[in-house]
This record gives sequence, structure tokens and C-alpha cells, in this order.
Amino acid sequence: MSLTDPTLTAPLPPDARDDADLHFVRTAPRHLVDRSAVAEVLITDWRRLGPDAFRLGAQWPRGHHFYAPIAGTWYDPLLAAESLRQASVLVGQTYYGVPADHDFTIAELEFEVVPGAILLGTRPAEVRLDVAATDVRHRHGTPTALTLEADLLRGGDFAGAGRLTLHTTAPRDPAAGEGGGYPPLPDPVPPAIVGRFDERDVVLGVPGSAGARRGLVWDLRIDPGHPVLFNHPTDEIPGMVLLEAARQAVQAACAPYRVLPVELRSAFHFPLSLSAPCHISATRLPAQDASEDAALRVTAWQSGRLAFDSLVVASLCD
Repeated sequence: MSLTDPTLTAPLPPDARDDADLHFVRTAPRHLVDRSAVAEVLITDWRRLGPDAFRLGAQWPRGHHFYAPIAGTWYDPLLAAESLRQASVLVGQTYYGVPADHDFTIAELEFEVVPGAILLGTRPAEVRLDVAATDVRHRHGTPTALTLEADLLRGGDFAGAGRLTLHTTAPRDPAAGEGGGYPPLPDPVPPAIVGRFDERDVVLGVPGSAGARRGLVWDLRIDPGHPVLFNHPTDEIPGMVLLEAARQAVQAACAPYRVLPVELRSAFHFPLSLSAPCHISATRLPAQDASEDAALRVTAWQSGRLAFDSLVVASLCD
């Protein structure tokens, strides 16, 4: 039985709360979460509970213009991934001394969500992240890597869990990515096939090869002007672009069904350059049980090298 079966899910009680020590009335300063626009900041509050233990609050909007609701019923699970990313950057800067001008790159990211706990409600979701920092690495006194493991709670209910490893490189080149030289954008896959309404939000392009068009293979559409996926000028493809590509690849593979990603485990093997083409492929994996969930492996390749590898498990919504 699918986790999205309505008999297994029920709306959260509106007053169920276990986060009285956190506030959700304003966002964190945008530079602490590496976002340029205030509207893209999810983290609202944070506390240190111990030497390497933290609690953060995040608010998920009911109608985010990019991470839109899934099938009009669930919050987009990639909000969990973006919350983890922002939490890692904030904790790294605030408590471990990572300089604000350093670049943050995702090395590993995994999360799982409970569909019944991420149902849309009448108000934005207030999510608590209980976080433990592990494997903090330094070079010459400056942190170079940080892993955060987090439980996500909504009110008193367990909503999911995640783990993210960030690498930091110093310092960010303010002119990076401003010279152009990007490969031309391929034609987008029809937005409806990848769960999008606007082709500007489609990151999968139609491959040039007729043979590739017959399989689950796409060219990555790299649009450095995208206001959400490209937060600031860069010469590398941001990790959240690859996560979105993985989600869209799974959606395309499962079309016409709408899918809800419930588990995602990704490894970023090396940075992807904006100046060279990148290819995305998806492979269906055999079912592990009798559930309706679909499991796929999504990979990204550049210059003949495997750069990104993701296992995505998704429930079929309709």
C-alpha cells in the first residue's frame, strides 16, 4: 500500500505544538543561509542546545512559487532539503566560524519524509529541526566540512529526517559566473511531464540524439538567471539544481502519474562546471516490496565522468 493512501494520513491538529521555544515571526538574516532574496529564506529561529546540538525553526509557505505543493495536497519535500541546506550554512557560520564569503557546496544529502505529516494546512507549516553536528573538519583553523543530522518535527509529530554534508571553499570569487560562455539551453521537456507549469522551471532538456530521446536520458538545462536555483553568480552548478533534476527525472519516468518523493539519497562526486554540457539519466530499480512506491537511480554526467548519483523513492499520488 502506498504511504499516500488517504486511509493512512490525516491532517495535523491545528494546535499540536512542541516548539514553544522557537519563533516563526521573522526570517533569519539572508546572508546566514546563503540566500540573496528574503522571500527564499525558510529558517526563522535557532538555538544552541549543547556543544554540537542545535534546534532551528523553519516556516514552509503554503504556496511557494518554485517549491509548489504536490498534487494540491502535500508540501514539496524538497523544502526539507532546502531547510537542511540553510540550517547547515547558518550553523556553520554562527557556531563554527565559517566565513560568510566562503562558498558552500553540498557533498552528500539525504532525507525522508512522512506524507501524513507534510499535508497542507490552513497556515504555513512550522517545522522544527533538531540537529546534531558531526564530523566537523578544519584546515589551518578554518572549517572545511560539516555534517548535520536532523529530525524534522511538525507540532508534536515526526515529519522526517535528513543528513547533509557541506564543504566550504574560500573565498568566493565575486566575478565567478559573470563571463558567460554557457552551453545553449536545450529545448525543455514539456512542463507537465516533469510536474511544472512554466518551462522556465524545467531543468531537463530534450537531448539532441534521436536515440537518447527514446530513453530516460536528458540534457541538463542550465539557466544561471533562474531566481531560485541560481542564488548568486557562480561558475558551478548548484546542488539544488541537481536535486531538482533528479525529482523531474523521476516525475518524467512515472508520467502520467504525479509523484511525491518520500526518500532521496544523493552524493555529489565533484563540482559540475557551468561551461560544459551535463547529461541526466534515470534507471528504474526493481521493487523491494509490494508497495506502490517507485524507486529510481538518477545520475548526472559531465565530460564522461559521473558527477552526481541519487536514489529517489517516490509514492504515486494519482
